[in-house]
Amino acid sequence: MTTLPAITEQDVRARVGDQSFQRGQEYFRSGAIIDARRQGMTLKARCEGTSAPYYRLSVTFDDKGIAAADCSCPVGSGGHCKHVAALLLTWLDRPEAFVEVEELDTALARRSKEELVALVKQLLRRHPELDVLLETPLPTPLPAEGAAGSRSQQPVDPEVYRRQARAAFRGIVFERAYGTETGVVAELEPLMEIGDGLVEQQDYAGAAAVYQAVADAVLENYETFHDEFGELSGVVQQCVEGIAGCLEHAPEGDPAREAIVKALFYIYHSDVEHGGLGLGSEVPALLREHTTAAERRMVAGWVRDSMPRGGDRSDDWRRRRYGDFLLELERDDLDDEAFLRICREAGRTRDLVDRLLALGRVNEAAKEAEQAGDYELLQLAAVFEQYGQGALAERLVEQRAKTSKDSRLLMWLKQRYVAQGKPADALAVVQQLFRGRPSFETYQEIRDLAQRLSLWQELHPKLHDQLRKASQTVLLIRIYLDEGEIDRALELVQAANRSTSPSGYGYGTGVDVEVARAAEETRPRASIEIYERQVERLIAQRNRPSYGAAAALAQRVRAAYERLGEQDAWARYIAGLRDRYRSLRALKEELTKAGL
Repeated sequence: MTTLPAITEQDVRARVGDQSFQRGQEYFRSGAIIDARRQGMTLKARCEGTSAPYYRLSVTFDDKGIAAADCSCPVGSGGHCKHVAALLLTWLDRPEAFVEVEELDTALARRSKEELVALVKQLLRRHPELDVLLETPLPTPLPAEGAAGSRSQQPVDPEVYRRQARAAFRGIVFERAYGTETGVVAELEPLMEIGDGLVEQQDYAGAAAVYQAVADAVLENYETFHDEFGELSGVVQQCVEGIAGCLEHAPEGDPAREAIVKALFYIYHSDVEHGGLGLGSEVPALLREHTTAAERRMVAGWVRDSMPRGGDRSDDWRRRRYGDFLLELERDDLDDEAFLRICREAGRTRDLVDRLLALGRVNEAAKEAEQAGDYELLQLAAVFEQYGQGALAERLVEQRAKTSKDSRLLMWLKQRYVAQGKPADALAVVQQLFRGRPSFETYQEIRDLAQRLSLWQELHPKLHDQLRKASQTVLLIRIYLDEGEIDRALELVQAANRSTSPSGYGYGTGVDVEVARAAEETRPRASIEIYERQVERLIAQRNRPSYGAAAALAQRVRAAYERLGEQDAWARYIAGLRDRYRSLRALKEELTKAGL
């Protein structure tokens, strides 16, 4: 038997990493490696596991060292886990523990037909779930030139493989934890190998059917997995590449090409129908590259048949995706009218308006824009501006803003008016925004614009009256603070505090504290009242972060009393606070930490 290249513990560590190496040493020392075998250049064994009774693992060598490794554990893909480390450490320490077995092909070749049948029956008794393989057409090597015999011509039924691929997911339907994707991929790999074998047989239609079945199963289940490392998406990518390879090698005129083209198309179709996971995004370009003109017309028919007829958001999105596909397929053969027709069919308003403007058909472009949704209209406005039709875009948005509740339209108009040096128009729009959703930032914008137009003295009281009627008290407080009206801010906070219990939350710690800080210099007693009330509110929340915040406010209380020269009042306050809450150890710790 061929001699395996020598390796060292350092080679093992370099292969699996320090952490897996250390854990692998524990498994090796405990004798977790069982059923160790050497088959040619490959070491195989089972390793006792935690999530399963055991894991299957293998390491294959070439003349330079370790060429490949794998383990059936959740993180074993690529063979960098602790179980593979334990296998290699066992080989280094006790190579005699590995039973030499024949290469698989050699062992099977020397068996008679009767022995092989008995072997299959024995396997099925041990693993009855494998009986599905009896209905599975399997690739067999092509006979040598001139040799007797021929490969099987049994047609491939994709539903057989689809059932097997779905079974790979059902096996772990209740185990959607991170890492379970590896187990699914391990179950799908034998099916992918069947597809690869059919390619070698030049059964391209059969191979495409297998790849499509695997991809369909992944797409059906993809959103229920994390796939953090892209293992499942990688399977779909392999399927797409496999079918594209079949299409590339199948000669023109081969009746099998239609089935291959359809397999590739339906991966894209399935991806779109499952919400656009992006797993079939390469299909349109591949079909364009590897199909004839007649085949592209055939695919275009499938695309049109797939376009939804409904009007909800999901239907609109899918129409645009299929429209992308059509434009990719037919772009070289489309005249302007055909391009516009596809855009209308697929709801691709942006491309439609762009082409109409390029053709100088401005009125038609405007009519199409009028039918667009609010957000899409804003995107189209940029297209109109690119073609020097900014004034038309402005009129379209102005007209829509009269009936729409989408504030983004008004924001667009405001920015355009400001850029054009139209402060009066901008002010009117900002006032409309403020009426719909008052905010401090919008108030500032109104103030800036009104001051430029010498209108602020007129607008100022109207805005405050509007906020009072709308009970926008917190916003009014912030405005008073910004404008230096501390007494007015205090009045609102004190009124709110009078209407709530000491442990109530009023307008919230944030705005009350802002007012208290602003009043520290001119109204220290008022600031002390607010701070002390907020301290009580924070303590009432009964958690350490709130205790820490209460201690920070108590420090400001101390500073205010010291500013008034009333150290005795401070001493009474802090002593009373500690006494009232003497059972709250965490609070006392936070007060001590704050030097209180």
